[in-house]
Amino acid sequence: MIKRFYCGIMCFAAAAITSFFCSVCVGNELAELLKEGEESNPAVLAAKWKVEQALLKHEELNEFFDPSLFAGIGRADKARNFPASNVTSLTNDSYDAQVGFQMPVNPGAYISFGGAKRLLKDPNGYDELFQTIYGFGIRVPLLRDRQFKSLTLNRALAMAEYNMNVSNLLKVTQIMRRDIELAYIAAYEKLSAYRVSQEATKRFQKLYDETIELCRMKVVSDYQIFSSKLELQIGREDEEKARVAFELSLHNLANAVGISRDLALAGDQKALLDTAQQVVELIEVSEQDACHARGAYLEIKNNIRYAQVQLDMAEEEKQDDLSLNFGVTAQGEHPDHPFEMDEILTDRRFGTEISLIWKRNIDYRGPNTRMARYRARIKELNENLRSVQLDIYIAMQDAALNFKAAKNRLALVNEGIEAAQNHLAAQQERFRLGEATSTNVTDAQKNLTTILQRQTTATADLLRARANYLYATGYYQP
Repeated sequence: MIKRFYCGIMCFAAAAITSFFCSVCVGNELAELLKEGEESNPAVLAAKWKVEQALLKHEELNEFFDPSLFAGIGRADKARNFPASNVTSLTNDSYDAQVGFQMPVNPGAYISFGGAKRLLKDPNGYDELFQTIYGFGIRVPLLRDRQFKSLTLNRALAMAEYNMNVSNLLKVTQIMRRDIELAYIAAYEKLSAYRVSQEATKRFQKLYDETIELCRMKVVSDYQIFSSKLELQIGREDEEKARVAFELSLHNLANAVGISRDLALAGDQKALLDTAQQVVELIEVSEQDACHARGAYLEIKNNIRYAQVQLDMAEEEKQDDLSLNFGVTAQGEHPDHPFEMDEILTDRRFGTEISLIWKRNIDYRGPNTRMARYRARIKELNENLRSVQLDIYIAMQDAALNFKAAKNRLALVNEGIEAAQNHLAAQQERFRLGEATSTNVTDAQKNLTTILQRQTTATADLLRARANYLYATGYYQP
């Protein structure tokens, strides 16, 4: 049953990576990166192995029902036992060999079978006498460990630990998804910025060439060559910085996925803007739904369950130990043969016994202290849970605000691009007619580059805000 539950959780964790709507995606590029992250990211793989360990720990508890074998051989002479000594010996004044086994059985008893061969020294009327005894016993706990409560609590503890690790896997998976999405958006943002810088450099180069030609034709003064050449060199340096930033963003993306090979983007600089134009409004998600979809929240909930089970175990330790014991034995002796069972020392071959044994600790300092510690732990976790709830609520509000602001900014920037293009065209025409300087043209070119870069930034901010909102809501799907 737990294996099926484990498989279901793993499928759910995989769905958190692959099936939810991607914030920005060129074809299946992002979905493939997310899937590869699930298979390669070290943090995710480590969390999966922790789940596997917890699963095996739960199955390990089945050893409780494994039979235990015991055997003993020795010689006792005038041996004496006294109550509560917890020291036992073999049968007195004899050579003794014993063997048997014990095993727990449902709904809550321990059964045992055993046999012994003894060579008695100086029994009544004999120098030596062989004795054979077989027995069957049952012990039933009536208070502590009643119906194997210790096993039940250990299983509950193992299940709580398993659920903690599954929730941790979900948390790590969600963090990985967000990191890959943000790195993916940043890569396209840097690509777009690099392409804008390249186009700006081309415009500066064209202006520089035109300035040289107009100077040759005596339309403009020679000194205007210097300013156009300066802007061209600055543009080339900006282009180089943008190229390096783009290369670094690809490295960051590979690191988020958990791979070391070089990555390349399938789309061009327009992919970011095209995706932003397809983004719809954010889906409204309640705080409660978001909390129950977040792995971080569920992990603390399962930590609380773990501490509660520990508290139950400490309470169980305070129970008195009361057990009912019942046994049946068959005994026989023979003076010469060890496997014969004559009635020599006793006139009854079969015997029975029944007893009620009680034991308790005089003080419970250990269990009481543990219970106090577990109660304090539960209070601590409840405060942590409240902190996570607050973080989720604030993250949702911040992401929604940033999304709305980025959307408004993008609309404003889009309106300004056409004006910047028209202004540049006008300054270029005036420059060709000798009515403006090259500085006027470069200023217009820089204004166009600036607003194009602002468009890229606003677009990336819009998609980042949506990715952060999806993460804050735990990728909840109504």
